[in-house]
Amino acid sequence: MKIKEDRSLALYILLSICTCGVYSYYFVYSMALDANVLCSGDGKETPGLLPFILLSICTCGIYAIYWEYSLGNRLAENAPRYGLTFQENGSSVLLWRIFGSLLCGLGGFIAINILIKNTNALAHCYNQRLGGNMQQPPIQPNQNFIQQQPPIQQGQQMYSQQNQQTYIQPNQMPQNGGFVVCSQGSYQGVEFPVEGELIIGRDESCSHIVIKNPEVSRKHCGIRYNQANGTYTVTDYSANGLYYKTGQAFPKNVPVICNPGTVLVIGNSGNEFLLK
Repeated sequence: MKIKEDRSLALYILLSICTCGVYSYYFVYSMALDANVLCSGDGKETPGLLPFILLSICTCGIYAIYWEYSLGNRLAENAPRYGLTFQENGSSVLLWRIFGSLLCGLGGFIAINILIKNTNALAHCYNQRLGGNMQQPPIQPNQNFIQQQPPIQQGQQMYSQQNQQTYIQPNQMPQNGGFVVCSQGSYQGVEFPVEGELIIGRDESCSHIVIKNPEVSRKHCGIRYNQANGTYTVTDYSANGLYYKTGQAFPKNVPVICNPGTVLVIGNSGNEFLLK
């Protein structure tokens, strides 16, 4: 699902006036939804419309300013995941809100514009990565990597037999693609090329890296390499969870942009993979 990337301050002001302020609440609702997708996996969550309204009433409007401050910080913190750097963050939003009264209230609109601009920038990058992923070729079954077998020598033929995995020859590794290496577990030390979507799972009929472990889901997770900027897109398809090395969980069925050096922990199976 693509994220809206063409929000504008002018439209925000116009629709807020035409709807007697109702649109401003829809703006909060949609911004919270989009931020939680764009920043998924960072361990935070932007509260939606109902908490925003209730807490704003209880705090005489103070919470609304805090909500904007937190959102501004969250967008800035997640910008590097998309290869971006934002000059304005939550502090910028807060300063414009506080001192906006000195500018006949215009500071509030500048604060909103910062949030709109930064969200649009992240959404544009997210949509590009998502669009690129959708164009990848579909996975073909029975294209699995070797498991617990001696290394193949260069020049040997690939083969696939029942209850065995397919070898990948060293001279067939892509030269300009991504790689993942098993840093812990069944394949420790083995490096795998990422072509299309690389699937890790328990079922050899739909997985490329097969891990026969009850803690590993049939189709646990997918990894794609974004050659345009050298990042990876990781999607958790599992019931048992995919985690960062810190223990933070990936969101379910949501593509997450990850930088090289990220370690993926496959549930409680004892298997970990490093994005190179």
